[in-house]
Amino acid sequence: MPALVHRTALALAILLAACGGDTKTASKTDEKKVEAKAEAKEEPAADAAKKPRPRAPASEKSRVAEPKGRVVVLGSLNGDLAATKAALKTAGAIDDAGKWTGGDLVVVQLGNQFGNNKDEKTTLALLDDLAAQAQAAGGALYRLTGENEILNVALNFKDIVHAQGFKDYAKEKSDDPRVESLPANQRGRAAVFASGGPAAKKLSEQKLILVAGDSVFAHAGLLGEHVQKGIDNINDESTKWMLGEIAMMPDMLAAPGPARTPRLRGNEPACEVVEQAVTDLAVKRLVIARPVAEKIDAVMCDGKLVRVGAVAGDASGPAEILEISGGAVKFVPVAK
Repeated sequence: MPALVHRTALALAILLAACGGDTKTASKTDEKKVEAKAEAKEEPAADAAKKPRPRAPASEKSRVAEPKGRVVVLGSLNGDLAATKAALKTAGAIDDAGKWTGGDLVVVQLGNQFGNNKDEKTTLALLDDLAAQAQAAGGALYRLTGENEILNVALNFKDIVHAQGFKDYAKEKSDDPRVESLPANQRGRAAVFASGGPAAKKLSEQKLILVAGDSVFAHAGLLGEHVQKGIDNINDESTKWMLGEIAMMPDMLAAPGPARTPRLRGNEPACEVVEQAVTDLAVKRLVIARPVAEKIDAVMCDGKLVRVGAVAGDASGPAEILEISGGAVKFVPVAK
């Protein structure tokens, strides 16, 4: 019996020793697995820090057909017929009779077609006619939505409409409460320009942001939040508001938006913002309109930001247009 007890005790001791050894081995194995998992988690984080930010989609609806030749850019028109014609003639877009002679030339106008000028309506009619002629000839005339266009649809006419601009639409009528609340002399224009009205519907065809070739165009700027929201989405919201499909003005048409942001004004623009925007959209440069009253440099941020003055000239200098050809840009003085 004692021998049996001894053998049993010995067996138990061996078994316990074996279990204890396995436990230590398992513990070490588990520790290695945990360490391996920790390392596996750290590696992607380290790699992620090295990887560039994912490029935002180029927004195909906002990208127009690749230009076949030159692209000419016009700044703000502000309803100035004579200055508009002079700029277009300098570009080789029209003849003395105002007919399209540009062939496959692409003209991009950076917004603010409207302005405090008695010839505003005639200027707009000329642009409509030329856009149709350009398309028939294999070229294009693209007009962007600027701050003045937005303010007109918002029925905020202060300081941006000439007295003639109200007389031109004086016979127009509307029972829209928004129109009825305005002074009597403004109601005709308001009837046409209020969202859902005929002029607003025509403006709905214009974009806030346009990509053509190796450039992206906007009236005032293009920020990271604009690109991340999606430039197609911003253009779509603008269209819907002008058509009257949504009542409230979208945020991106207000002060922070591409037609009104002040971030890229002055001689110290936010170049890091420009750098990110052109990288995200895989283009070389952002082209915007230059504020009339500001005396600022035209080309900044290592050539990635180009600012084009009004066709009548501005505080920065006499009238000029921008020409983009073969990947290079140059300013051309407007012939008088």
